[in-house]
Amino acid sequence: MDYIQKIVDAVFSVLLKFAGLLLIAMVAIVFTNVVLRYVFNSGIHWSEEVVLVIVVWFTFIAFALGVKEDLHISINILPKKTPSAIVTAVVFFKYAVEIFCGGILFVYGIKLTRAGTSSVLPATGLSNAVSYLIVPISAVFVVLFAMLHSRKKHKKQRSLDNNSDLQGGLS
Repeated sequence: MDYIQKIVDAVFSVLLKFAGLLLIAMVAIVFTNVVLRYVFNSGIHWSEEVVLVIVVWFTFIAFALGVKEDLHISINILPKKTPSAIVTAVVFFKYAVEIFCGGILFVYGIKLTRAGTSSVLPATGLSNAVSYLIVPISAVFVVLFAMLHSRKKHKKQRSLDNNSDLQGGLS
């Protein structure tokens, strides 16, 4: 399991760096285009199109990274006031929903990417599939990260159950 975790951490690091590069590229393109438009009365004709593709890619990468780091919105007051068995069930339900949503994104992301191959982006001439290719890619990472969280939580829960069984037998 440590080997898998090291691979996942390496992939996470690459995705994080790639997202950072996308953000830098987006800022550089927009800044350059603004300067060219307002100072030199010309602009980069493909800038809006490329920035839009970068925003889509950045958003879906950030979505997958958010699942990995468990950063999405959650309610923390209920677990403090709810029995642990219910909290555990809700947590596993959350991971199941993440896996299900990732699966839906994967299936329809592939369909969307295939549909995008029949058209091109007007300014760059790139296939429209470039815009949508990140959807199934990020879906794979969402499913992977949610499954690993679920597995880790399951192991932790089993460990807690085993410890409580041992303590119960000693008293």
